[in-house]
Amino acid sequence: MKALDFDLSKDLKLNLDTGIARFKENRLVIFDSNSIGVLRQDIINELGFTKAREFFLKFGYQNGYSDFKQMCLNYTFDNEMELLASGPVIHTWEGIVSARLTSIEFDKKKGTIHFTGNWVNSYEAEQHLCYNDISNEPVCWTLMGYASGWTTAFMNDTPTIAIEPVCVGKGDTHCEWLIQHLSAWDPDLLKPYKDAYKEYIG
Repeated sequence: MKALDFDLSKDLKLNLDTGIARFKENRLVIFDSNSIGVLRQDIINELGFTKAREFFLKFGYQNGYSDFKQMCLNYTFDNEMELLASGPVIHTWEGIVSARLTSIEFDKKKGTIHFTGNWVNSYEAEQHLCYNDISNEPVCWTLMGYASGWTTAFMNDTPTIAIEPVCVGKGDTHCEWLIQHLSAWDPDLLKPYKDAYKEYIG
């Protein structure tokens, strides 16, 4: 199948008797984005910006990594390019953001990847700006974490990192992602992300 053939609605099972929603074998829970925004802000207020960022980056990373494994287990794609491209598709289906890829280049043997795209209508940027002023750094922590986890799993656990060069939370009109191998990033820019994922990428 192709990435755009994925249709979450076909494999989403809602059971009123058990109170369980499932995507294949995984249980899903559905929350209002405003409640997530309140939780996010409470964690920022309690732990501070740096620790909150780390918390949500890790949360997003695990989500993306798990989604990738689920897709591999349950679907067969035409090729690896379509498999990788299905990440933005499932992210969009989940109501998190409209993810629109612009370029993909990768070489698993060399461990290199250059994957770019736009994030439109990010729930996280939206919620961040409900409670905070314009930031001087990207704020879509769960989105960046998700993309990092997804692509790291795709690259057979070769560590890849997604960072937003453009973010609505910084006052931009939209968000953009750039995903590269760990070694391709500037060390100073990379540090907070590398610190957040240290238990996953060493």
